[in-house]
Amino acid sequence: MLKLTNSFYRYLRVATDKVHVRKFAHLTRKKTCTTEWGPKLVLFHTGQVLRQKKRFRIRIPSLSANECSEVGQMSELPRPTHNHASHGGSFEISEEDHVEQWRRRSIESAKGQRVVPPDFRRWEVVRRSNSSSDGPSFKFRVVSYNVLAQCLLEQHRTLYTECEPRNLTWKVRSARIFNEITQLAPDVLCLQEVEASYVNSFYAKFEEMGYFGVYKRKTGERHDGCAIYFKQSMFFMQDHISVEFYQPRLPILNRDNVGIIVKLIPRALPRTPVVIATTHLLYNPKRTDVRLAQIQLFLAEIDRFSYYTNGKDSGHYPTILTGDLNSTSNSAVIKLLERGHVSRINPLRDVSDWKRIGVTDNCQHLSVYLNRQKGEATDFSDVQIFNSDYSKDPHEPDSDDLDESCSEFDAMFNGEVIGHSLQLMSAYNKCKSDGQREASTFQNYWLTVDYIYFSCCSALRLVERLRLPTETECEVLGSLPNDVYGSDHLALAALFELVPCKSSL
Repeated sequence: MLKLTNSFYRYLRVATDKVHVRKFAHLTRKKTCTTEWGPKLVLFHTGQVLRQKKRFRIRIPSLSANECSEVGQMSELPRPTHNHASHGGSFEISEEDHVEQWRRRSIESAKGQRVVPPDFRRWEVVRRSNSSSDGPSFKFRVVSYNVLAQCLLEQHRTLYTECEPRNLTWKVRSARIFNEITQLAPDVLCLQEVEASYVNSFYAKFEEMGYFGVYKRKTGERHDGCAIYFKQSMFFMQDHISVEFYQPRLPILNRDNVGIIVKLIPRALPRTPVVIATTHLLYNPKRTDVRLAQIQLFLAEIDRFSYYTNGKDSGHYPTILTGDLNSTSNSAVIKLLERGHVSRINPLRDVSDWKRIGVTDNCQHLSVYLNRQKGEATDFSDVQIFNSDYSKDPHEPDSDDLDESCSEFDAMFNGEVIGHSLQLMSAYNKCKSDGQREASTFQNYWLTVDYIYFSCCSALRLVERLRLPTETECEVLGSLPNDVYGSDHLALAALFELVPCKSSL
C-alpha cells in the first residue's frame, strides 16, 4: 500500500500495470529521488515543495476563501490524442484554453437548444445547521458523479443513438462536465468511469484548483476506474486503500470493478477523521448476485478501514459511501445498505465459499472480527483477499490450513442472511412527498442507481442535498448526454456537518 506518511507523492505517468512514483522528503529541500513500482493506484499531488519550469498556467479562481491561492504545477506528461470524430479531435490544454473559455464554451453550446427549468436542480435544506453554542463544527460538500468514460460510450454507441452526435464528443462533454462540477464547488469529489487516458490531462485541471486525487483503474483490460479528489486546503489524507472485486478464489467475484476508500483529516477538526468511499458496481441488470457479492466485500473493507479503538472507546469513524451501484431502490444491494441486513438470499448464492477469502456474512473479515475480540489491531497482511496493491499472488493455491482455521466458524459464512454494522443512511429519499420516484439516469426508463450514504451517528449530519428530479420531470431532458449535461448520469451532492467525536487519533 502506498503510504503518505512523512513524504509527498507526485504522479508521473499512467501505465497498464504499473505506476511510476517519485518520492520527495517531507518539508525539506533535500530530494530523495527513489523509484517505486506498484499497481494501478495513482496518487496526485500538487505540493509547493517542487520547483519546475512551467510550460503553461491555467488561471482558475478559488472556490472558497480558505482555498490555497497558489498550487504547484504537475509534471509534464504526454497527452492523449484521439482522432476519432466522437472524441472531437485531440485534447490539449494551452495558454488560451483557460477555465473561462471552458465555461463560455459550455454556456454557448446550451443556449437556445434545450430548456431546463431553473429549479430543476436546487439545494434542499434537510436540517438546521449546528449553532455556535453547540461547539465547533466543520461543513464540507461531497459530490458523486458518474462522468461516462468516452471509451465506454464508444463501445456502446447503440445506447446513444437518440443523442445529438455533437453532444457525444469528448470535447463538448468534458467542457460541460467541468463547468457543472466547478459550479457545484465540491470539497470532496467522488467520480466513477474516469478514463485513464484523461487522468493527467482533463482531470489534472482539478489539481490546478488545489485538489489532491487518488485514482484506481479497473483490473483486467478495462480503461476506466474510480477517483476521489479533495481540497488540500480543507483536508489532508491520513491513509487510503483500493479494493479489487476480482477475487480468484471466489467464482462469483470474477469481474473487474474496483473501489477506493480514503481517510481524511479535516484541518479545522484534526481529531475527527472522516472516511470517504466510492465504487462502481457491475452493470449487468441480470447479475444482482454479483453486485451483492461486490458490496459485501466492499463493506468488509470499509469496516476494517474505518474502525478505531483507543483503549476507552471503539467503533467506526464517520463514513460516507458514494457511487454508481447499478441497483434500484428495491434491490438486495440497497436493502442491505439501508436496513443493515438482507435475508432469503439463497437464490443469489452460487458455489462460492466465502471462507476462502475469510469474509463473513456480517461483511467483516474473520481475522478482523477475531482480533477485535482480543483487542488487537488488524492490518491488510492479516486478511485473505487478493489485492494487487499489496502484492498478493492471485494464483496462490488454496490453503488447507485456511479452511481448517475457519471450520469452527462455519456458521458465520454462506448463510441466508447478510448484514453489516456500519449503520448507514441515504442522503436522498426514494420518493418525493407526493409519491413520485426520484431518478438519476435512464436505463430503458428513468430510475435511480447513484447513491450517497452516510453514517447515522452524532458526529456526522446531513444539512443540505442537491435535489434529484422525479421520473416525470426528467422527461424534459430528452436523452443524456444532451445540450446541458455532459454525462448520462445526474450528479449527486450533499452538504455535511462534522462535529467533534470522542475518538482521538
